[in-house]
Amino acid sequence: MGSLSSAKTLGGVGGILVLLPGISLVGWVLILLATKEISESVHDKTIFDDALLAAITAVIGAVVFAAFVFTGAIGGLFSPGPFGSGGVGIFGFLVILGAFWIFTIISAIFLKRSYEKISQRLNVSAFATAGLLYLIGAALTIVLVGFLIILIALIFQVVAYFSIQDRPPSPGWGVPAPPTFAPPTLTPQPAAPSQQQSPVESKFCFKCGAKLSSVTVFCTNCGAKQS
Repeated sequence: MGSLSSAKTLGGVGGILVLLPGISLVGWVLILLATKEISESVHDKTIFDDALLAAITAVIGAVVFAAFVFTGAIGGLFSPGPFGSGGVGIFGFLVILGAFWIFTIISAIFLKRSYEKISQRLNVSAFATAGLLYLIGAALTIVLVGFLIILIALIFQVVAYFSIQDRPPSPGWGVPAPPTFAPPTLTPQPAAPSQQQSPVESKFCFKCGAKLSSVTVFCTNCGAKQS
């Protein structure tokens, strides 16, 4: 079972080591291990599979470029060839450089796919940003400005790994809650009287003149019996 806290440490440290010349390969190994931890934590095997494919294609591209350097192809740029001075060397240079560029783009595509899935599963948008910048930078390495964009992507990569929470979000964090409809509030209306009370009839005491109800038998003032 993977651990997000381990992935945070491995990926963060690995991201920093990637920025350091000479030990960047160690950093990429740690990042690959971090993606494995995340893949196991969120139960999504494709996260690690895409990261592994990105690593494999990157290694192939690096081997192609190393073969270009160590076989003396650069020196062949100035050697005579069938197309004039340096014809074969220039052709070989363009072919190997193009192959390196293609493998770099393929590696960036797989890395972007992996980081987009991590961004969705862990709710860390910096992963999606890093993957997108890395792909743009890989595509623009042919004009050299891509290396600057890749550097920015690597910085976002460090930020993304250190932004991982120790626990993954709840499964429904990205799903909006279903709308609830409350019944309309009814304002209570005062009940209408069933019938209007008739005014009470009155009379006056014949002895003292006090005002009395029409049904009164004895005067409440003097006590005289009313007729």
